[in-house]
Amino acid sequence: MEPVMVDAHLDLAYNARSLGRDLTLPLEALRAKDPHPDTPLVTLESLKEAGVAVAFATLFADPREGGREDWLEEVYAQLALYEAWEKGGLVRILREREDLLAHLARYPEDRVLGLVLLLEGAHALEAPEELRPLRARGLRLLSLTWATRNPYAGGNAEEGPLTAEGRAFLKEMERLGVALDLSHLAEEAAWEALGAYGGAVCATHANCRALVPSPRHLSDELLKALGERGGVLGLVPYNAFLDPGWRRGMARLPLEAFLRHKAHAESLLGPKGVGLGTDWDGGFGLEAVPQGLERHRDLRALGDAAFLGGSWLAWLARWF
Repeated sequence: MEPVMVDAHLDLAYNARSLGRDLTLPLEALRAKDPHPDTPLVTLESLKEAGVAVAFATLFADPREGGREDWLEEVYAQLALYEAWEKGGLVRILREREDLLAHLARYPEDRVLGLVLLLEGAHALEAPEELRPLRARGLRLLSLTWATRNPYAGGNAEEGPLTAEGRAFLKEMERLGVALDLSHLAEEAAWEALGAYGGAVCATHANCRALVPSPRHLSDELLKALGERGGVLGLVPYNAFLDPGWRRGMARLPLEAFLRHKAHAESLLGPKGVGLGTDWDGGFGLEAVPQGLERHRDLRALGDAAFLGGSWLAWLARWF
């Protein structure tokens, strides 16, 4: 049997709600009817076909649109969608350790997708206490920012430090057992967060700054620190994250562009510290991923069992 896969970053509910995509369709059917210029890469069926056992599924409200009430409403609407999928037997939300263990035992037989819920950016929450109801309904990971600066920390597009409010937020995360995703944090804030937070850390979707010099990606020093904390990096097969010269409309890059990031990350974190975090359909589509990658099943060409899922499963087992 092929090794199971884990994708550490998928904006499933955002695509379903904000782009109106019916992710219960076969991928070919969604592509045939989707009006957007970016050709979709993901449906629930395509994940099942590929053998994706676990996906880190986001709750994401765009901080550039609306205000806090709108963001919070969207976060809960996306959560309700995941719960509706679960009620319909399409997914299982992995809220606690026993859920994870039971899911992994059942997955080889029923191939139902397991979801680990990730809040991408804390801007929707006014205070750490607002984490509690989300945690009660299954939230297990959180990134303090999405690109822009918020009251808790600077992001990769608007850099700045971790704030006092951000430190209080991290303490509540640690108390509740919510892991920290370093993705999108400003470098300064990421270092401060590592010092202030004692729980599990990872970077669900980021690449190597040494190869693509951008604040969106992690420096070698930060990657080493992530490894020292037992964290895992989820690499993104997105052309703009693989080659600093690539622009939309250009030809798709060869797979070697992705494999260079994989080799560099593994040289710093070791092979058990690197996995997948595709961020597929997170603002780009088929036209913007390397050649040979048409859907999730094609990702199997990129690595061994550890890279495809084992690294993330071991990370989950250590703290979940």
